[in-house]
This record gives sequence, C-alpha cells and structure tokens, in this order.
Amino acid sequence: MAVIDSGTIRIMRKIHRWGGLVLAAFILFYCITGVLLNHRKAFRYFTNKEKTEYRVPASDTAKMRAFIDFYKGQINRTDDPTVIRIKKGKTIEFLYGSHGKTTYIIDPAQGRMERVEKQPVEPWSWLNRLHKAFKTGWTWVVISDLISICLIVVTITGMIIFKYRVADFISVALGVLIFILATAVAG
Repeated sequence: MAVIDSGTIRIMRKIHRWGGLVLAAFILFYCITGVLLNHRKAFRYFTNKEKTEYRVPASDTAKMRAFIDFYKGQINRTDDPTVIRIKKGKTIEFLYGSHGKTTYIIDPAQGRMERVEKQPVEPWSWLNRLHKAFKTGWTWVVISDLISICLIVVTITGMIIFKYRVADFISVALGVLIFILATAVAG
C-alpha cells in the first residue's frame, strides 16, 4: 500500500472537515426527506384532498361508451385504458398500464395514430426505483431508513462534539446559506 505524505493528509483532512461542515445541512435535508419519501403513502403523498360533490343531470353513458369503443377499435384493443386524455381539443390519448407504459396518441383530424411504448433503461431504472423506494421490498425501505437515521445521528453528533475554529463557523454558515439559496431558487 502506498504511503501518503503528511502534507497531502493535512489537505485531505481540511477538505473533509470543511466539506463536511458545508454539506451538513444538505446531508440532514436529504436524510430526513428520504425517510419521509420512503413512507409517502402513510403521509397521503403529502397532499390534502378536498372533495366537493355537485349534482348534475343524469345522462346516458352510451355516448361516452361509444366514444371509447370507437377509439379502442382503431387501436385494436378490447380492454379499457387506465387514463383517457384529450389534449388541446385535437388529440386523444389512451394510456394503458402504470403511468402510460403504453400510450396511443390519436389525431383524428390528421388521420394519424402513434403508439408509444415506455421501456425502462437498465441499470438506471433499477437505481431510480431504489432511490425512490418505488416498487421495492420492505427490507430495502427499512435498510435505507436505518442508514438515513444513522447519517442524521452521525452528522448532528459530529457537529456537537466538534471543536470549532473561525473557519468552521464560516463553513457551517456558508453551507446553511447555500442550502437556503438553493431551496429558494428551486421554486
């Protein structure tokens, strides 16, 4: 194993010290929000739904059914789509599967139809699912929660037991300022 000279080690320690202090706010933010996102269903996807019910005249659904059946015939499918969208009053989209895995875009005025098939690009799709804890097992959620909690504890205890110098206070303040500015421009 190669020996690293003491000057290089000192520089690496400074980078680690100041970098860690600058990034502490981001580390805490990502760990806390990561745990929350792992359990987004329990938080109702962070939305409040207000339901208002109105009375409308009852109508025959045969016209709607005929509309759907007409376009299902054009795309050669017998099953109902998950979602139907009408865009700009010009095109009709029939989405099948989760998040429109298969989408048919029909432009009746042009007499044109497109079929769009979404295919996951691996390994990126797998990494994205792990990152979001989407369609992963409960063991992955528990492990990622525990690691996030450990990172939170290590970051906070490290900042408490730290012997601060002026440059360290500046690093922490700079990190918090960068975090605040980043969240402000994130919209």
